[in-house]
Amino acid sequence: MKYLKLFVLAVAFLFAANTYSQWTYCNGSANMTGLGTNPGIYCLDGNTAIVVGGVTGAPRVYKTTNGGVNFVNATGNLSGGEIYAGCIIDANTFLVGDGPASGSANIKRTSDGGTTWTTVLTTGGAGGFFNGIVKAATNPNFIVAQSDAFAGTAAMFVTTNGGLNWTLQNMTGVGFTIGSLPAVFCIDNQFYGSGASTTPRIGLTTNGGTSWTGYAISVTGTFTSGVAFNNNKTNGLGISSASYPNISRTTNGGVNWTTLSTGGSGTSTLNVLRWVPGTDICFLATSLGIMMTTNNGTSFVTQTTNSITGFFDISVQNNSGTINGFAVAGDGSVVKLSSPVAIDPANTTTPSTFALEQNYPNPFNPTTTIKYSVPVSGNVSIKVYNSIGVEVMTVVNGNHVAGNYVENVDLSGLSSGIYFYTLTSGDFKDTKKMMLVK
Repeated sequence: MKYLKLFVLAVAFLFAANTYSQWTYCNGSANMTGLGTNPGIYCLDGNTAIVVGGVTGAPRVYKTTNGGVNFVNATGNLSGGEIYAGCIIDANTFLVGDGPASGSANIKRTSDGGTTWTTVLTTGGAGGFFNGIVKAATNPNFIVAQSDAFAGTAAMFVTTNGGLNWTLQNMTGVGFTIGSLPAVFCIDNQFYGSGASTTPRIGLTTNGGTSWTGYAISVTGTFTSGVAFNNNKTNGLGISSASYPNISRTTNGGVNWTTLSTGGSGTSTLNVLRWVPGTDICFLATSLGIMMTTNNGTSFVTQTTNSITGFFDISVQNNSGTINGFAVAGDGSVVKLSSPVAIDPANTTTPSTFALEQNYPNPFNPTTTIKYSVPVSGNVSIKVYNSIGVEVMTVVNGNHVAGNYVENVDLSGLSSGIYFYTLTSGDFKDTKKMMLVK
C-alpha cells in the first residue's frame, strides 16, 4: 500500500541547539488510541486542533479545544477507510479524506464538532486516495483536496462553500498520477498544487486550474515529502523523502529550484513543510525533530520539542501576530507551539539583558520597525501611546521565550504626531519616542 512506502520511521536521537521557541508536550495526547501509524494534525488556533488517522474499517478523529490539555473522540459515525487528510474550517466544521487501498476515496464533513459526519465527495473509479485537504492561505473559504488518479490522471478538487460542493480539476501535464501525502499546498484560488510520490516533483497551477505544469525540484529522493510557499507566491521550499538535511528552494514561484543545506544532521525519511501565512517563516518537521526558517529558507534553526521525535505531520497558523502550531509523531504524541511571529532572524543568540531599540525609520510614514530583546521567558507587551498618554495600539501582548525580536508596526490609522511606545515585561519597563509624519 502506498502509505507504507510514504512513511517510514527513522531512528531518532536527542539533540540540543539554539532555538527561538519551544514546543511543549500536550499531555492529553497520551489518551488517544487507534490512530494507526500515519496520523495527521490540523489546527485552527492555539486551542483548537484535530488529529486524524486509524486503520482500515476503523477511522479515527480526535479534537482538542483547550490547547491539547484534552483530546476527545470526534469520530462520531465515521466508517470505512482510514483517514489520511483533514482540514479544520471552524471550531465545529471539519473535513476528512480517506485513502482506501483500491476503489473510491471519500471526503466527509461534520458541522457539529464530530458527532455527525456526512459524505460530501466520492471520487468513483479505482485508485482514489486523498493526500491533502488545504485551505487557501489568503482565503479560508477556498479549499483544495488532492487525490491520486482514479480515472487516469492525478486530480484536484476545489470548493468555495466550506466543502459542501466540489469541482474536479484533472492535473493534466504534471508528470505524475500519484500525489504525496504531506505535500499539498494552496495560497489562493489561483495558485495551488501538490508534490509527487514517485519523484521529487511538483504539479502547480497559477491560473485556478485552467492549466497545470510539472516542475522537478532540485533534490534527489523517492518522493516529494514536503512543499510549501510564501503568500507572495515567489518563495517556496521543497524536500524529498531522502534529501534531508538538504532542501530545495525557489525564488521565482516554482519554476527553478536550487539546493541548500538546513544545517541539520542525521537521516530523516519523512519531511513535512508548513509555511506560516503572511510571514517569511516556514517549519520543517522531520523524523528527527522540528526546524524553522524565518528568512524564506536561507537558514534554519532547530526547535526544542520535549525530546519528542518521529514527527509525521505539523500544522501552523498565524493568529493575529502569534504563531500557533501543533505537530504529531508516529506514536500519537502531540507537541504545541505558541510564539510571537516577529522573531528576528539576524540574531540567534540569547540576550543577557532587556533592551528596547529606537524604531527605524524615524520619522516614518506609516510603517516603522521596532527591535527588542528578552533575556528570560515571560509575558511581554509593547503598547503605543499618543502625546497625552492615551493608549492607541497594542503591538504585542503575550508570552515570549528568551530571544531577539522585531516588529513591523503600521500606524496608518493614526494622525501625524508624536507617539511613545513602551515595552513592559515583569519589572522591566522602557519607553521611546517616535514621530509619524503623513
